[in-house]
Amino acid sequence: MKKSLVIYTAILVLTACGSTDNKVVNYEAQGNLSHSQSMQCVEISEVSNKNNPVDIFIGLSQCIENNNYNTAAQLYFVGMSYGYFDTKRVSDKTAHQAVSVLRMNVFGSLPQDKLESFQAALELVSTDAVCPSIVKLGPPEYMPTYMIQHGMGAFTGQATKDGLVEDFNAVSAWSDSLLTVAKCDVES
Repeated sequence: MKKSLVIYTAILVLTACGSTDNKVVNYEAQGNLSHSQSMQCVEISEVSNKNNPVDIFIGLSQCIENNNYNTAAQLYFVGMSYGYFDTKRVSDKTAHQAVSVLRMNVFGSLPQDKLESFQAALELVSTDAVCPSIVKLGPPEYMPTYMIQHGMGAFTGQATKDGLVEDFNAVSAWSDSLLTVAKCDVES
């Protein structure tokens, strides 16, 4: 299946490049990168584990717009931890790019000065400050539709009934997410 998809994609690309009359059509599945609950620029204590990364990045974006870079940086670690967790539980590997696309959507249009201020705030955020708050939130308790609908499985059919990894170990994935993204050592 993978080999035929690659060949099919290559044929489409070659066909599109061979003619100037072709128009690019962007297909988007319903639910792709959709938020579950509208969120403002809030402290981590006001975030819920029912907020998906899209919700969190909307709030983070508002923080940056209001020059509240410290809160934006803290929200970034929450959103990325949740996104990383979702890559562990969503079975369609092509859907895992949802977090990268979300980041490009938020940061791609920022003026250079705001991007630099946000980067500086990220470097100043202490894991001692954010880890207890992220650990207290706990692992996500939402269906990662924003990611499931981002992958090819949204068009070709999911490999599993609900698009999630079978026999998923949430405890291990959450621990790995905390350690990988926010450098939180939950075992100490």
